[in-house]
Formats: sequence, structure tokens, C-alpha cells
Amino acid sequence: MRIDVLPVFGKQLDAQLQDTTVIVVDVLRATSSIICALNGGAIKVVPTVDAGDAVALASRLGARECVLGGERGGVKINGFDLGNSPEDYLGRIVRGKTVIVSTTNGTGALHSVKSADMVLLGSMINREAAAKKAAAEGNSILIVCSGTDGQPSADDLITAGAIIDAVRRYSDVREGELTDMALICENLYHNWREGSFDLNSVFHVKRLIGLGFQKDVDFCFTPDSTDTVPAYRDAVIVKA
Repeated sequence: MRIDVLPVFGKQLDAQLQDTTVIVVDVLRATSSIICALNGGAIKVVPTVDAGDAVALASRLGARECVLGGERGGVKINGFDLGNSPEDYLGRIVRGKTVIVSTTNGTGALHSVKSADMVLLGSMINREAAAKKAAAEGNSILIVCSGTDGQPSADDLITAGAIIDAVRRYSDVREGELTDMALICENLYHNWREGSFDLNSVFHVKRLIGLGFQKDVDFCFTPDSTDTVPAYRDAVIVKA
């Protein structure tokens, strides 16, 4: 089983996605929030790259049928119901609704792999469950990180490494089947877990804390708090 990590999403060729299980990671905070939306009782989640598209879709569905969530630069989009704080999506506001989300990085990462046969959403809060589901598919695994403003972000790389670490418990990963980037991510995760890598030194983490989202960072980096694994297919996200 080959395991690779794309440090930041880009234009993916269809050939790269054939016979591959893709796991999209935006630990701070899009994939974490989407997981929480499904746990909060949302019927489905629809990711959009453009905030205007999100508003247009909500208008077509009707205000009673949907919830608008999203951020730009970490801050809730003006006029949206929710920002990108995961615990907000556990509230009654999403129950029985379609949640439409548009974020700075995460929804773009999802759209970049929409032609893949299997796209799962991963985060630290579901890393064990996501790894188990991906390993059960039996295909090569590609973890696509959202990054921050077009650059790799260590928080996503740590999470990718955490998922890889868990995959090893559910699949026979032989020597040489992990790419160099996968090995780097796994080692970064081990360093973080053992306390030799300071998460608070990461640019994206410092920015979120500066905006008042320390609680979100703590929540998103609590491993295995849920076994929900979202799947993205036909432009919507539901529980796998």
C-alpha cells in the first residue's frame, strides 16, 4: 500500500487519483468543523470555494433548509450564520439542515480532488477512524493537506502523520511504500506527540490564537474524540 502526502493542495490530474483513496486534511479548522456538523445532525454538508456561490445556493434552498458557515482569514464571513469554530457546528442550529461551507483553504482542497473515486475527510479528532476506513479500501492512500494561503502548514502535516501512524495498525505497510513526504509527516507527528515540537510556533496556530481561537486549537488537536468519517462524493459530504 503506497502512502503519499501532498503538503498543500493544487490542481490534481485525474491519473493521480485513480485507484487511490484520498484523505483531505484541514485540521484548523474546516475538516474538523465538517465532522462536527455531521455529528451535530446535519443532513449533509456542501463545500463551496466562493462565498458568493454559497450564498446563491442557500438562496435557492431557502433559509429554513440550510445553514451558512465559513471564514476568510480565520474570521466569520459577514452575514453567515457560523464561522469555522468546530464546536459551534455541534449545536442545534445544524440539526436536520444542509450546511453550506466556504473557507479560505479547506473547501478549495476538497474541490481539487473531486474526481477521485473515494475522498474522505480527516482530522486529529477522527484520525483513527479515518485511517481504519482508508486502510479497509485497500488502495493507495494520498493525504491532501489544505495548507495556509498556498503554503504548507505544519498543523496539517502533523495530522497527516497521525493518520499514517494509525494506518500502520490496520494495514501491512511495507518498507519503501511510504514516500519521503509521508515519512517526514509521520516523524513530525511523533515529535509533536513526544513534546519536542511546539505547535504554538506554527504560523497558522499563532494567527488563530491571536484571533481568540485557542479553544478551537485545543479542540481540533484532541485525538480520536469521534469515529465519524465524512465522505465527499457528487459535490456533497455525508457520513461514510
